[in-house]
Amino acid sequence: MKARLALVLIAILTLLTACGISLGEEFLLEIGSSAVIRGEDMEISFEQVLEESRCPRDVTCVWEGRVVVVIEICRNGTSHRMELIQPGLTEQAITAYYEDYALRFSVEPYPEEGSDIATGDYRLRMTVSKK
Repeated sequence: MKARLALVLIAILTLLTACGISLGEEFLLEIGSSAVIRGEDMEISFEQVLEESRCPRDVTCVWEGRVVVVIEICRNGTSHRMELIQPGLTEQAITAYYEDYALRFSVEPYPEEGSDIATGDYRLRMTVSKK
């Protein structure tokens, strides 16, 4: 019985580890979801979109605008909230830094003229690597 329980626990731990993200691996988060970075004792959660003012595609704007999102990073038992800012008029990824990590990110989708983005449609595309 104990051996069977041990095998079940090993299988569960293996699955949980397999679901983590490796350094340098791109992943996609929706609001309210999180990713565990394997071997780094780190979890990143996409909390909310604070601001969406990016100039829509095919529109001439006075200001390029920006999108500001909030993530929460839990590392070694400590939680840290961080704002990530991506300018408008580009869909290229931006790099922000946290401790010894580079967080390369972009926010999707990009605004289109005449349509609003629903909160549930936002995605944060991210890659975490060491500096």
